[in-house]
Amino acid sequence: MNRMKGFSRRPLFSVDAEGYGRSHPRRQHWMQDAIHHVLSQAAVEVGFEREGWQTQLAGDSAFSVLGADESEPVLVDDFVRHLDSGLRDVNDGREAGARLRLRAAFHYGVAVPARGGFSDRGAVETARILDCGPLREALRLSPAAVLATAVSREVFHTVIGGAYTTLRAEEFREFRVRSKEFDDAVWIRVLGGDVHALTLASGDEPPGAPAPAPARADAPAQPPVPGQHSEMVFEAPVHGPVIGIMNQYRP
Repeated sequence: MNRMKGFSRRPLFSVDAEGYGRSHPRRQHWMQDAIHHVLSQAAVEVGFEREGWQTQLAGDSAFSVLGADESEPVLVDDFVRHLDSGLRDVNDGREAGARLRLRAAFHYGVAVPARGGFSDRGAVETARILDCGPLREALRLSPAAVLATAVSREVFHTVIGGAYTTLRAEEFREFRVRSKEFDDAVWIRVLGGDVHALTLASGDEPPGAPAPAPARADAPAQPPVPGQHSEMVFEAPVHGPVIGIMNQYRP
């Protein structure tokens, strides 16, 4: 017996604007309108029906659960390409500091409509990916870019690694992210930039890790520990709870 109505696994994605909180009210109003425009236009370009999405809106951010028949490969490939193009169009003629620049996170999982918005891990994990430090830094350190994306392990291995898109795995850079209950790898890509060329120190080791003491010149070399390995780890701050309004759409 199905104990929870509305259960299904769907493509999930979320976007958030850089610098919204420090913008004056008139610019915030423009940013909200521009986000709505570029998301709607990108959806039209790839044949998605945004009116049917379950969407959580929060000022400069939008979390969306796509329809069951809408393609995950199209979302992370064609939709993203049109989103980047739309951002460049709305920014045309604007000074660098006045441009709309977005972070976007892509996941595949469960986000069940609930009284306060959405329940289940899919919505929470998408929020953690969107808010992670390496993604924020990748966009900040790429002044010519207007869009930086991050995909979950599920999306990277199944969609990108499975060659269901025109994207190459080499376009992404892997980071380990730890934020509250979330502890997993994410893969980051900067459209129009080279994420591998960026110095993302915050993703190389946990913040506050003590530097190793310098080795004495006469000290013998230490043998490697069997099975020991290193990895990029980032412990991300959390900016606000995951709440939402289901089935909200602004024409």
